[in-house]
Amino acid sequence: MRVFVTGASGFIGGILCAELLREEHDVAALVRRPGSEPAGTRAVAGDLGDGARLSEALGRERPQCVIHLAAEIASQRSERKVREVNVEGTRRLLDACLSLGGDDPAAGPRMVFSSTVVTGDAAGALLTEEGPLPVQTPYGRSKQECERMLLDSGLPVVVLRPSHVYGPGGWYAHELIPRLRQPGRFAVIGRGENMWDVVHVDDVVGALALAVEQAPSGSIYHVVDDEPISFYDFMSTTAEALGVGPPRRIPAALARLVAGANAVDAVTRSARSSNAKIKAELGWRPRFVTAREGVPDAVARLMASSSPT
Repeated sequence: MRVFVTGASGFIGGILCAELLREEHDVAALVRRPGSEPAGTRAVAGDLGDGARLSEALGRERPQCVIHLAAEIASQRSERKVREVNVEGTRRLLDACLSLGGDDPAAGPRMVFSSTVVTGDAAGALLTEEGPLPVQTPYGRSKQECERMLLDSGLPVVVLRPSHVYGPGGWYAHELIPRLRQPGRFAVIGRGENMWDVVHVDDVVGALALAVEQAPSGSIYHVVDDEPISFYDFMSTTAEALGVGPPRRIPAALARLVAGANAVDAVTRSARSSNAKIKAELGWRPRFVTAREGVPDAVARLMASSSPT
């Protein structure tokens, strides 16, 4: 299948492209700088800010499936930038995809959209695809608006909602791990007793690959591991895998002054999410059923990649 991936050079995108190539898909990667595309993919220069260029690129590539990963992340302080990239960028991509179908949107490419279940504080409630999400952050609002836009477009669309994604890259490798390794103990915001629904990046990639080929149009799936973990225990498990001391705790009010409200709200939310639907309908099974198995794998892979050869 001809697959077009936005965010291909990102944390999830690089691992996803490798998996798609293993499954013998033809993969085009949307990148700002040719040369940053994952190995084995075909670089397509462009970005979500240029609708005309996106339309030209999709017109040349004629993909059968578009996987949309590119987005500003939850810790971005500028609400304007979150909206411009996540909402308006998605609108430009959608328009480009609709143009491929002519007068019939259903004839356009299949779209697999990476949304999120991390939209706000559920106060520990169990989140399922059948109920509304608590939407309280600019990032969460942007993802929900994109979901509605895409699902109402007439294109064959599938929405995946991963929870907090960790693994050997992304925020986990570039933000959390360095902070845990700094002199002095890492500080957990608040008591850290809030429940986190987490998922290893390899399992998100597995879900995306299944969605490309198997998911019915209009479907929404939560992608989480089998067992939520408290925020403190997640950080403590990572610290243990690194061989450093357990984290301490700081008041949330102080953290908001330093990191900003959006970043703090994302880590202090408390929610559990169900993966029953994606298991039942697509046969998805997490390789790392809980963070207690997945975190040591992520840390070991990070250490191996940073070790001299």
